[in-house]
Amino acid sequence: MKLLIQLSLILFVSTCYSQASLNKAERLFKKNAFKSAATTYNEYIENADKVSEETLLQAAEANYNVNNNRKAAMLYERAYNMNANLDEENLYRYVRSLRSVREYKKADRVFLQFLENNDKPKVKEQFIKERDSFYALLNSSKESRYTISNSTINSEYSDFGPVLYRDSLIFSSSRPGAAKELYLWNEQPFLSLFVSEKAENGMLEKPTLFSKQIKSDFHDATIAFAPNSHVVYFTSSHTEKHKLILDNNRSNQFVLYKATMEDGKIKNKEELFFNSKEYSAGHPSVSPDGTFLFFASDMPGGYGQADIYYSEIYKDGMLSEPKNAGPTINTAGNDFFPFLASDGSFYFSSNGHVGFGGLDIFEASFNNATKSFSDVKNIGKVANTSYDDFSIVFDDDVTSGYFASNRPDGKGDDDIYHFTRKPLTCNQVVSGNIKDQKDNNNLADVTVTVRDSTNAIIHTLITDANGNFKVTIPCNNTITLTATKPDYFEQTKDAQTGNKDQGITDPVNFILEKATDMIVKDEEGFEKIKMDPIYFEYDKANITPQAAKALDGAVKLMNFYPNMVIKIEAHTDSRGSDSYNLSLSDKRAKATQEYLYSKGIATNRILSAKGFGESRLLNKCSNGVKCSDEEHEKNRRSNFIILEK
Repeated sequence: MKLLIQLSLILFVSTCYSQASLNKAERLFKKNAFKSAATTYNEYIENADKVSEETLLQAAEANYNVNNNRKAAMLYERAYNMNANLDEENLYRYVRSLRSVREYKKADRVFLQFLENNDKPKVKEQFIKERDSFYALLNSSKESRYTISNSTINSEYSDFGPVLYRDSLIFSSSRPGAAKELYLWNEQPFLSLFVSEKAENGMLEKPTLFSKQIKSDFHDATIAFAPNSHVVYFTSSHTEKHKLILDNNRSNQFVLYKATMEDGKIKNKEELFFNSKEYSAGHPSVSPDGTFLFFASDMPGGYGQADIYYSEIYKDGMLSEPKNAGPTINTAGNDFFPFLASDGSFYFSSNGHVGFGGLDIFEASFNNATKSFSDVKNIGKVANTSYDDFSIVFDDDVTSGYFASNRPDGKGDDDIYHFTRKPLTCNQVVSGNIKDQKDNNNLADVTVTVRDSTNAIIHTLITDANGNFKVTIPCNNTITLTATKPDYFEQTKDAQTGNKDQGITDPVNFILEKATDMIVKDEEGFEKIKMDPIYFEYDKANITPQAAKALDGAVKLMNFYPNMVIKIEAHTDSRGSDSYNLSLSDKRAKATQEYLYSKGIATNRILSAKGFGESRLLNKCSNGVKCSDEEHEKNRRSNFIILEK
């Protein structure tokens, strides 16, 4: 009996201790003291015989919020096995936890099942598209464009949010020495802004507190500078009389301030008009031309948790009403840390788009005129990991910059990394087909010579059996393609490549004319140059534009056969007097001769140029015979008779 009583007492004490531990964890959770809450929940769950779904979900969320992703994924899985119909918020966190520990396939299955159960076809379509792009990126052997190095200024605390300002870098940090209070969420000091001078190769000098005027006892983080002005925007905890302003859930929000910076001091500080104690606004960034303020906020009406917004900055400094960046950028997760680079590329961090896990850095482009964003793409390995990678900024030349990450090879919590980026490899395919002008058959074995803008040969191609060719050319290049084949006239065309990697230009097709197709035999067996009729104005021998076009065909053939010798004969119809027609035809023959000379044909290559008037009619239409215009036209002709070839 005594033993039973002792056992009962032990069980009772153990149960009381367990309940007290749970109560403590719940109190900490309600205070957003997630680091302590996670520790307490984990100890409770480890020793408890039975744990409710609600407790598992709260414990999972606490671990998730302090980046204990492995533990969070395990706890969410236990809750999911108890009830597969998790609410959307917990389901999304479960999926993100799985991705953070690289359980990509499992994360995909869980999320697709959720989308099926909740009839979200558009979200499913977008997810599958992003998922396929992610796996192509994950499995690619292509070398990353990014080379990174950990900055010397990092501490064991959280260092992030780099901003380039003149020859220095300003960043947010929870390192001791600035804020007096501890932030319960992660038990680190509240954030403050620090500045560090830039040295060679992206190295940074010892940081100091940025501005005493910004400093408060709470969060002071993420700053942006309007170009060519003294205006700054920055994020701080919402306070009044040095006390935190709390919302209805007893939470404090971030707000955005505008100020001017003069002689290193912050002046004229004022809140932006869209701030609220019910939601946060932060992570400001100003476009390079100073016309847009980008920021993140969880204000009502968004697509998920934090969304990216922008306001136009008018010339007098007034801001427009914020506009959501839209579903191309924003997701059901967190989308923040916007940055518009000088080349128009728009960067932001997200855990809602499909990525490697945690926050990934994504890229789009922003059109100032239409205020629209292009499709989003992940910037890839090295820059992104299964941990949080975020708050990227670029130098003006867009070849280097800084970002933050909590990857395990760092010095502390979040670390600032310097990076350099190789220029983007961009190529497009130029292709075409070559046919014979006479019979429209495909021409094989045609040589296609490709020259760049300096006329240097960069490729030489041969068409295949179907007359096709293709070549890869760098983006944004003008090239010249020349098609040559024995017995055919050479032909040249220009082409322009675009700016999309792996794009395909419009086909560059050729129709080549065989030189011998321009040589015909007359009734007497003499070879002549086949050409369009040469038209002269009435009673004149001047070369008209139409006549010049026809004569250029003769020039082309004579240049193809450099030893060709010809004689020119001009004939008229029978209308008009014999002497007039003889004189006019002779003038026209000699005019055509002079035109060929003017085009570079040597004088010794034209044996004669003579007019015969109406003396050599081809039909019955002599003097006094009534004929149609068409019959008379047959007699009006110029013959270029080939004597040598």
